[in-house]
Amino acid sequence: MWLFLATLASMCWGVFYILSEHIYKQISVYTTLAVEAFFFFIVVSYLAIRSGALKHDLATLNGSGKLIFLLTTVTIVSIIAELSINFSISEKDATLAGFVEITYPFFIALFAYIFYRQEELHPGTAIGGALIFIGACVIFYFSR
Repeated sequence: MWLFLATLASMCWGVFYILSEHIYKQISVYTTLAVEAFFFFIVVSYLAIRSGALKHDLATLNGSGKLIFLLTTVTIVSIIAELSINFSISEKDATLAGFVEITYPFFIALFAYIFYRQEELHPGTAIGGALIFIGACVIFYFSR
């Protein structure tokens, strides 16, 4: 199931990026993200309440300063990432921004090691990651 969901997410991000590129020709990144965030908040809040997760999770957060810190940090990082990719799309185009952004697995492995000492790099993942990173460099070089 995880593979299906990851592929579905990838497909949805592809649609998202290409539609966003056309939206940004008419309205700002800020307005677009504000509208998206508003509806995201409504839908996800409803799902969290309906599933019972919100009540449980608020109780868990109440007792954990470390978890509050992690949630705050991931929220800030998410906002920075969302603004960065969307402004990148608006300044260049969705295809090139997406190809450069696809280097994020390299950073996942790097930060997994830095933060948690998890060694996620194995020969296959290292080679695949290197090819993705090299591919992004090639795309950047030829898009100038």
